[in-house]
Amino acid sequence: MPKLMFANSTSRAMAARWDDVPDDAKDSYRFLANRMLWSMDEGDVAIIPGRVSDAWLSYVAGLLGLASPPTVLSLRDYPGDGWYSGGRPQLVEDLRRLMAGSGAAEPWRLECYIHDRDIAGWERLLGIGAEESVRFAQGTAELVNSKSVFRSMATAFGIPVAEGRVVDRGPELVDCVSELLARTGAVIVKQDVNAGGDGNILLTTVEGGKEAGAHYVVHLAATDREAVAAALGPFGLTDLPDLPAGAGPAHNVVEVYHESVRELSADVFVPQTGAPTLMSYSDLRMAETWKGSTYPPQDLTPRLHAHLGAYMQQVAILAQQLGYHGPMNIDAIVTTSGELLFNEFNGRVGGTTGIDTIGRRLLGEDYLDHHVLTSQIDVPAPACDVLTKVLDDHGLLFTRGSDRGVIIYNDTTEDTGTVEYVVVGRGWDETSRSEEQLRRLLDEL
Repeated sequence: MPKLMFANSTSRAMAARWDDVPDDAKDSYRFLANRMLWSMDEGDVAIIPGRVSDAWLSYVAGLLGLASPPTVLSLRDYPGDGWYSGGRPQLVEDLRRLMAGSGAAEPWRLECYIHDRDIAGWERLLGIGAEESVRFAQGTAELVNSKSVFRSMATAFGIPVAEGRVVDRGPELVDCVSELLARTGAVIVKQDVNAGGDGNILLTTVEGGKEAGAHYVVHLAATDREAVAAALGPFGLTDLPDLPAGAGPAHNVVEVYHESVRELSADVFVPQTGAPTLMSYSDLRMAETWKGSTYPPQDLTPRLHAHLGAYMQQVAILAQQLGYHGPMNIDAIVTTSGELLFNEFNGRVGGTTGIDTIGRRLLGEDYLDHHVLTSQIDVPAPACDVLTKVLDDHGLLFTRGSDRGVIIYNDTTEDTGTVEYVVVGRGWDETSRSEEQLRRLLDEL
């Protein structure tokens, strides 16, 4: 069954306002769409917000065993704004033409980054997934990408989360931060809808502490209301928003900040009915925000392993009861005291979903039983065609049919001079040795 793949990582459901995405993170929204191309099959058509290099597209097609690179269209080539179908008439026409001319014997289906209302609109226009378009036109996916919805559900059903509240910007937010900060010394302010920690503000009275999960860090000498308001003022969080009639403010979530000894993530598939399926789970490599992962988590205690699986299943079932089905990723931390706390759910493709796809397609459905994978983003490197030759010359390149080596997960060298990589090995020792070898090689290039 051929598919249209909408890699809508720049969906308006990914951030309450595009202005809320920090300037240094905006490009990454466009680049991460490329990861979805690892799920392409013969005859598929993908629509992405930016562009990919021909060399990397051919490389992906070769590893996947496709006869030729897939058809990839870029929003850049079509006048319009965002992913709203009503603003892209030429893209609608081209997609209809490609579908009609494909000669496909089976009906087309649609796959996307996040099944938001815009995607439901494309389904209606193109005559794909009538039932899906009705379900997701109600804003279902937007619900399960909301931190305030997650906190409400988690609190109601006993899923462990950090102490905190859902607030509106203005006096309520300032008062909440001041109260929690005076008691705990560290508080994080999150935007209700934003990805990967973008926009998170850590306010702390502790010098030298860990700052993972925060895009901005503010150190305060005092915790009174005036000091907190002065710290939050530059972020536009101290005044009530001026809203048109009938509109509600975008919420913020204020939580006590816990230093963590590890950050965990899981990819889950939520069906319409029946039990959700754990696809993969990983340790997150964190600096300020996510920089890569290790699959599966190494040396996770039996207690944490059991609690992680049980609570993630419960979170997925709650999302299912809201009417959501499809891919979901769920994040949690382990605190310095050994407590497991959950951060959020995201009813969409995540940063680790494409790596699970790679594992299943190139290593087998049970790849987590016999392999360890590590990934890293934003790694300075030469372009794909140059890098693959260097890796091959040094015996590091993963090739189709092999069970170890380096995979170029994403190539953004034309825009950023960096790549994302995945290292595959038959156990942690082999994977870590190969990754260290790769890093030394990249340092020499």
